Amino acid sequence: MDNFKVIILAAGQGKRMRTELPKVLHPLYENTILEFLLDTVETVFDKEYILVVSPRVKSYLSFVSDKNIVIQDKPLGTGDAVKRTEVLLKDYGGDVLILPGDMPLIRGETLKKVCDFHRENSNACTVVTTILDNPLGYGRIIRDEKGNILKIVEEKDATEKEKEVKEINTSIYAFKWKLLKEALMHLKNDNAQGEFYLTDVIEIFNKQKLKIGVIRVDSEEVLGANTQEELSIIRGILKKRVNKNNMENGVIIVDPDKVVIGHKVVVENDVIVQPEVFIFGDYIIRKNSYIGPFSYINSKSD
Repeated sequence: MDNFKVIILAAGQGKRMRTELPKVLHPLYENTILEFLLDTVETVFDKEYILVVSPRVKSYLSFVSDKNIVIQDKPLGTGDAVKRTEVLLKDYGGDVLILPGDMPLIRGETLKKVCDFHRENSNACTVVTTILDNPLGYGRIIRDEKGNILKIVEEKDATEKEKEVKEINTSIYAFKWKLLKEALMHLKNDNAQGEFYLTDVIEIFNKQKLKIGVIRVDSEEVLGANTQEELSIIRGILKKRVNKNNMENGVIIVDPDKVVIGHKVVVENDVIVQPEVFIFGDYIIRKNSYIGPFSYINSKSD
């Protein structure tokens, strides 16, 4: 997408995952969370992305070029993380799309829709939201009586009334970079976490009377993984999504609950796939093939 760069925030520690492995490097199936997200991003933006990571995450990133990486050496919040990208963006004059690194279910067409909405409405900022029946743990979208967004309040800083709001911040935003760069200089860390919140830019923009747009997306696409249980839910959704797409294209999957097919695998119509099958890699399964039960196919196998 022309004159649009992506900033992916992937420096979070992921303590609730209860493992030594950084959160964004946990496996979905054949890919890590971060690799899967990057595959999606590249379908829309090619290599026009910047990855903000901790030194520990950086040590695992053999699959990402150093020219796409900046380091956040101390966990000082999302506002600080975005500020670190100035070293690469410098006098860039276009727009940026900001994404969390633990959101692998977002679709490429949704990212494009957000960017198009941002540009078509000439927004200084576009906030991506969704509705959750149980918004516990998420930042809330606070609007005025006319429906305009006033601010985003983090869970730990929200009043009891604000916690009742079910429209939540997905942590996806589009910004005019020059305006965002200026606003980052005014962020303060006088909050419960002692961090520089990117969400505080909304109040700054409102005071400057800049145009802020809001676009709502499907809640399933913006699920994040903060615990092992949440990650298992994402894996299940991904498996169903891939199997549904294959079956719609004429693939005969006898028991979809017991078949896992990687998102890069191409399966032609009239292929029969029996239960307890795992297929990963860059394969093409040709028309009329038969994949018997208890099969494991992986191009990464030794």
